[in-house]
Amino acid sequence: MIKYSMYMEHDSFFHGIDPRVKIFISAFILLTGIIFSSALQLTLVFLSVFILLRVGAKVPTRSFIKYIKPIIPIVVILLLMWPFFKTSGNVLIEYWKIKITDEGILIGVAMAMRILTMISATFVLLTTTQQKDIISALTRMGLPYEYGLTLVIALRYIPTLAGMAQTIMDAQRSRGLEMDKGNFFGRIKKYVPILAPLIVGAIRMAQELAIAIDSRAFGHGKRTYINTISMKGRDWAILTISIAIFGMLIYVRVFGIPVELGFY
Repeated sequence: MIKYSMYMEHDSFFHGIDPRVKIFISAFILLTGIIFSSALQLTLVFLSVFILLRVGAKVPTRSFIKYIKPIIPIVVILLLMWPFFKTSGNVLIEYWKIKITDEGILIGVAMAMRILTMISATFVLLTTTQQKDIISALTRMGLPYEYGLTLVIALRYIPTLAGMAQTIMDAQRSRGLEMDKGNFFGRIKKYVPILAPLIVGAIRMAQELAIAIDSRAFGHGKRTYINTISMKGRDWAILTISIAIFGMLIYVRVFGIPVELGFY
């Protein structure tokens, strides 16, 4: 079954927040993952985001892992490659001209945690907000409706294409295609029966989407909205607290905190 959205229907804290506030919170988390640089800092940020999603948005751990799974290869590559480029620090392993140091390993962990944090930042918005509410929030923030619709369509069809790819892979496996066997180039060749129908399906979806948009007279006349969003007192309070926390994190990054705490 193809899932068209990451949105999860729950009665959680984040589901009741105005989508504009969630956009700012996601942006703050994304920027936090960029401004911090040490492995410990970014690990704590990532764990905080995970707890935020688990408790505040009621995102199941299994679903979180499922969404993170596609980027695990990138994380592993960062963990393995960075120690070879960062040679300063205490040498742990040395063979010929290859040196692996403690600083290189920590940099690899930091880069991996940064990627995980930045990806997880989008989950705060996408798992708790319906796509129509994201468009409404973006347009209320001043973004032209056409741009907002383009962005949401892109977000909508990412899980759609992922689901379609999984369906095609299952169908090919049922026909005897063994994708996990063979050497590296042999495995790449086996993805041709996956990519060909996936590309054809993507083109067909694009054509159907264009017809659906034209049939609804998109771009003709002034647009009206069925659902409207409005900021409540709780939303303003949450936004204020979020800005204060983000400002505190920037202060910690710039000026640091006592070294004995082991964070900076």
